[in-house]
Amino acid sequence: MVPVRARLRPPAPAPPWITALARELPGAVEERTLWRGACAAAVAAPLAGGIVAGSPIGIFLIVVVLTAPRVAAPLLLRRRVAQRDALLPDALDRLASAIRSGTAVRPALVAVARRSPSPLAEELAPLADALDHGAPLRPTLDGWSHRAMSRDVALAAAAIGLGAAAGGQVARALDGVAATLRERRELQAEVRALATQARASAGVLVLAPLGFTALVSTIEPGAVRFLVATPTGLACLVMGLALDGVGAWWMRRIVEQAT
Repeated sequence: MVPVRARLRPPAPAPPWITALARELPGAVEERTLWRGACAAAVAAPLAGGIVAGSPIGIFLIVVVLTAPRVAAPLLLRRRVAQRDALLPDALDRLASAIRSGTAVRPALVAVARRSPSPLAEELAPLADALDHGAPLRPTLDGWSHRAMSRDVALAAAAIGLGAAAGGQVARALDGVAATLRERRELQAEVRALATQARASAGVLVLAPLGFTALVSTIEPGAVRFLVATPTGLACLVMGLALDGVGAWWMRRIVEQAT
């Protein structure tokens, strides 16, 4: 007879968006605990919808509970990547200073990795551990660049790897990369500031139909009743929301391409 413990399946690994969400939440939130909570919420959401007898509020609760984590995780991950990239120039300055003082590239990189602030420290921790265990420098840097998926990290990793392999004035090369990254961030900040007006205009155009509908509902309730209580009105409502969503997506693409 097979023991009950042997028949139990191991828990499924948490998806990447759970990992990103666990890193950004305040306090020490375990990834496994957050994943269990998300699974419990996914089960409780349909039950809550059934309790309210399939009303629009219940459907809205189901949609919110099931989609909010997946919507929030990419935003949190994007903010984490931006925070990490903002710390790269200072880390490169510290690495250049350590190399000028006579420290080799490998131990200097390990020291900088372990003294960097979060979230850069969490990304450099596997790199430092691998270098401590004798891993080759260039493949380790290439792996970090591949995992980070950032042009800033790719440039920094390439500068460190090429400098260590070719020798020469590594510290001066790192100073140049740090200055380049700072100039790039300043330019990006200026472009985002200039695009703020375009984003605000797009937001007004997207929210204007919704605001007009809310205003009409207070003045002429019959029009809203037509929209939500008749097949023709529901078709108009769905088509209007779909067109509004397409317009919002289109304007966002235009602003992103310009920035």
